[in-house]
Amino acid sequence: MLAPARRGERFRRRLLEHLRAAFGERMRRSGIADVEALSAFLRTRSAYIAQTALYGYLKTRMGTSFRRHFEDEGFADVIHGSTVKLYASCLSDLTVFAAATAARDAALSDEERAGLARHCFREAFHAGLAEVAARHMPAGAADRFDARLRLTDWAEAAVRENAFHGSVGDLLRYAPVVDEFKHADEAIVRNSIRFRWRDVREQLRRRLDAAALAADWRRIARP
Repeated sequence: MLAPARRGERFRRRLLEHLRAAFGERMRRSGIADVEALSAFLRTRSAYIAQTALYGYLKTRMGTSFRRHFEDEGFADVIHGSTVKLYASCLSDLTVFAAATAARDAALSDEERAGLARHCFREAFHAGLAEVAARHMPAGAADRFDARLRLTDWAEAAVRENAFHGSVGDLLRYAPVVDEFKHADEAIVRNSIRFRWRDVREQLRRRLDAAALAADWRRIARP
């Protein structure tokens, strides 16, 4: 069995690999013109937001003891589980926003935009969590997303921050921080993840080729 310090180091290496992938995708300037490209965007940006927002909060709250906590096997495992849950929440928000934006720009029907969102969520969810231990997998994530789709106001979801209420609240919900501190930190923490999402939304708007994406989705979904 690996010692706690070695487990913590392996965990940090895995985090860095995810962040490098996210930054690599972030630097691309190609358009998002097909379903595969959209799924990759959703996966990498959701991972980036979940990891940087959660780790940024924990590092700020822990101060100089940050590294010592991350080298503790038990705590590192708790943080990993929290990151996975927040990733699912981020993915849900970003997928709804992306489908709503694509539908607005390409005149997709409600059925088409819901189908696109459902497909991309499942693709990004399984690809992003392919190596995650079963005990950390968010139970019922797909069912909750389907329920969300049935209640989504697509016109509203494409506007500003309207689709991002889940991840903003879940950063505080899942962070392994005592409730007293969460209450004191709430305004700052909420604003920190909201600010991160703003850049992601702009990236999607700049790169999205809604007409080409819609055509690709109709090809895939065609009976």
